[in-house]
Amino acid sequence: MGEGLELFTMGSWVTALAYLTSTIGVFVGVTGARRVRTTSSERLRSYWMILAALVSGGVGVWLAMFLPMAGFAVEDSVVRYDTVTIAFSVLVALVSVYLALFVAIPAGSPGTLGRTVVGALVLGAGLAAVPFAVLGAVRIQGTMSFEPMWVVASVVLAIVTAVGFLAQVKTADTWPKRLLSSALAGAAVVAVHFLAAASVRVSVDPEVGVSGGIEVFSILFPLFVVGLLLLAVPIVLVLQAPDRVAAELEAESERWAAEPVEGRIV
Repeated sequence: MGEGLELFTMGSWVTALAYLTSTIGVFVGVTGARRVRTTSSERLRSYWMILAALVSGGVGVWLAMFLPMAGFAVEDSVVRYDTVTIAFSVLVALVSVYLALFVAIPAGSPGTLGRTVVGALVLGAGLAAVPFAVLGAVRIQGTMSFEPMWVVASVVLAIVTAVGFLAQVKTADTWPKRLLSSALAGAAVVAVHFLAAASVRVSVDPEVGVSGGIEVFSILFPLFVVGLLLLAVPIVLVLQAPDRVAAELEAESERWAAEPVEGRIV
């Protein structure tokens, strides 16, 4: 961590909250993403994919990475955030998750290893870009730079985390498996953020003013509330029945619809 930079001015509880937020977001998002694999309706497939991207990308990734910024401070400098860059970081998180699911889980097919690898790379790039986009939104009295070694470490961990996320979507067919995997993914997401933050080097000039930008809680509080509300919808919808039961019911429904009318018992 660079001299003059503080990451934990709010205490360790913020990190714990970020971890819990990421774990819940990933758990609910993966549960929703698994519906993409089991649903036979293209409309429902699109619905679940968008919902999974919003929850996983918006809550499990972006919100979990932005929460620790509440403790981000630079000695002898005010800290502000550029709203346009923050909006861009949100977009990166959402789009990368959506594209990864779109590539890795094609319609009517379980997906090949090649598609899964491409999806993991897309998602890994997004996970790596989000914390640096958030840090790029910081405005201080001076300049910021990044130490390459920590940047590389953050990118590598982001790719590993992306592989684990898609592995959950494809293999975690029970909620205990998803909960354990999500707990690991939540830790990895927060670690990606702190590796990126550790790469920051600051050079403060108290004579330089900060033009524009808003304070961290002006962004964090309303978006945290939005994130909680966003979680409520999939929690109600996707946690009502196990994936395999839902898949069996859909398969049975399709078989019933395919049977000749005269062969049915009325």
